[in-house]
Amino acid sequence: MRVIGGEAKGRRIRSLRNLGARPTTERVRSGLFSILESYGLEDRQALDLYSGTGSLGIEAISRGAKFVDFVESDPKRCSLIRNTLDELGFSDRGKVYCMKAESAVAKFRRNYDLILMDPPYTLGPVHGILIRVGDIVLDDGLVVVGHSKRHSLENCYQNMNISTERQYGDTVVSIYRQGG
Repeated sequence: MRVIGGEAKGRRIRSLRNLGARPTTERVRSGLFSILESYGLEDRQALDLYSGTGSLGIEAISRGAKFVDFVESDPKRCSLIRNTLDELGFSDRGKVYCMKAESAVAKFRRNYDLILMDPPYTLGPVHGILIRVGDIVLDDGLVVVGHSKRHSLENCYQNMNISTERQYGDTVVSIYRQGG
């Protein structure tokens, strides 16, 4: 798996066999970041929930995000993300929190312009965390959710409204805007 665009384009994102995570495919990342670039990624403070390999957050840094907090509950995956950040020279632009996404959302303060979420499909619809994410995203901020086409999401969660939605095979990417 490689970084698709930006300063680290073509560089490798580490992964392990039997990682137990479903990395976001290159096709989905490419489509998603084409959309996000129209909103602007420069200087965004981002949060990558359910990080897995960290591919979404790393792609955001590569394309100009100021800083990304990565949240992953599995210690092996956390270590993998830290190693990848070091190898890419991004360790000063990202921090890895080894904790459950729900705990992070309860703990973190409201200071994110961009929240990236690609939770395991086995979790099913993630309505509960989407309601809580609204408390930590800034006004006019974006929340991106990758989910199975079998799990539909609402058009609105608190003050976050759906801005756009795209389908890539079994994966749907829903983008919400806070206050939008």
